Amino acid sequence: MFVNILKFKLNEMDGISANELSMLEYQLQDKPNGLDRFHIFKDKKKENKYYLIEYWKNKMAKDAMENSSKFPFFNKIHQISNSKKGTNIECDILI
Repeated sequence: MFVNILKFKLNEMDGISANELSMLEYQLQDKPNGLDRFHIFKDKKKENKYYLIEYWKNKMAKDAMENSSKFPFFNKIHQISNSKKGTNIECDILI
């Protein structure tokens, strides 16, 4: 299993809007192929800072979703996080 951890902000200037975050949850009732599950965490110390933790079957499934246009809010979080070097963590689950 492949885990992808993304940081993003909830604001209009350099993140997504609150409306987009709520639409993300609605939109993902039909998850992308290869996405097992995901969680969104809110940072306790920094206002408007969130983490999206994704559990993918493999990295190719994640890359395929990023190249599709079927999940625009999900893709926006990926684009925001990937545009800021060092804010994206990729790892494999060992246990």
